[in-house]
Amino acid sequence: MDYVSDEDLFKKVKNGNKEAMEFIVRRYYKNIFRYIYIKIKDYHTSQDICQEVFCKVYEKRKSYLEEYLFKPWLYKIAYNSVVDYTRSKIYKNRNSITYLHEDIKEKDNVIEYKIINNNIDDLIEDLNEIQKEVLKFRFCESMSIEDIALITGSSLNTTKSRLYQGIKHIKSKLQSVRGGDSYEERVK
Repeated sequence: MDYVSDEDLFKKVKNGNKEAMEFIVRRYYKNIFRYIYIKIKDYHTSQDICQEVFCKVYEKRKSYLEEYLFKPWLYKIAYNSVVDYTRSKIYKNRNSITYLHEDIKEKDNVIEYKIINNNIDDLIEDLNEIQKEVLKFRFCESMSIEDIALITGSSLNTTKSRLYQGIKHIKSKLQSVRGGDSYEERVK
């Protein structure tokens, strides 16, 4: 099948084409699951929430406005689903120890991403949650600043500021780990 844009596919979904919806799920399932898993840190719960996200996408298909890009709209639904879950009693009462089961179908992808993400988590542990979110969207999900602003419900300037402050924090943390001045300071 030739590449079809998300927006064109979703037009078909809006008209009731379930095959187009299946194609969207296949296209985005791993990315949405990974995003949720990073936030929730529970494989099975992440699967459940991911499935709920795609159900919500289908349920809300009539409310999708075609002037917006599909991908940020999808991530906004995932973002809101994670926020809803983290506010729930189930999340607050669950055991804080997370086990990674041996029977995970996508074990290699999850572990590889967890290794990468843990390194990022170490660098951004002192930031507030929304700054962490912006940095992860930008560097783990390769999203544009405009898309991040849309997903988080923030202005473009606020998103840029959060990204700038986060990068500044990471640079200073890396600088302290390397034990010294930055290149710019050494040249002066």
